[in-house]
Amino acid sequence: MRLLAGWAMYAAFAGSAEAAAKPALAAPVDLRADGALAAKSGNPLVVLFSLPACQYCDVVRRNYLAPLTRLPRAADRLVVRELELTATTPLAGFNGEQSSGSVLAARYGLQVAPAVVMLDREGKLLAPPLLGGDVSGMYGAYLDRAVGEARAKLAGAASARPGDPPH
Repeated sequence: MRLLAGWAMYAAFAGSAEAAAKPALAAPVDLRADGALAAKSGNPLVVLFSLPACQYCDVVRRNYLAPLTRLPRAADRLVVRELELTATTPLAGFNGEQSSGSVLAARYGLQVAPAVVMLDREGKLLAPPLLGGDVSGMYGAYLDRAVGEARAKLAGAASARPGDPPH
């Protein structure tokens, strides 16, 4: 379990063998805090469900998600959390309840890795999950579409006033 925008991703891309070899300090996973951080900039929380030694997961993480955590404008930067699809390690869920990667994967109907989901601060899906790796060379376009759909839903929810009829 890791937050891609954290130390582990920095070390992996810093180019320093010493930094990459240094073990990352694993902060407890708190999806409520991750969701709140993403919501501050009007973005979805992006969660990558992966498996150990999954080459497709590595490609999605390295080539598509990691760059989105380093965009120049803070408003464009995404909060990306990685969870292991089958993990039973406890984590704090969106309502503060104890959960795990496997429980969340089941909640979203995920059975393959990699799987990427766009979530609001309460853990609700904002776009259909992206399932599988980049076998057609179109993954970037699919990811852009999912992020755009999620941002549009968040913007629509933010502009809705209490008492307004749903769209």
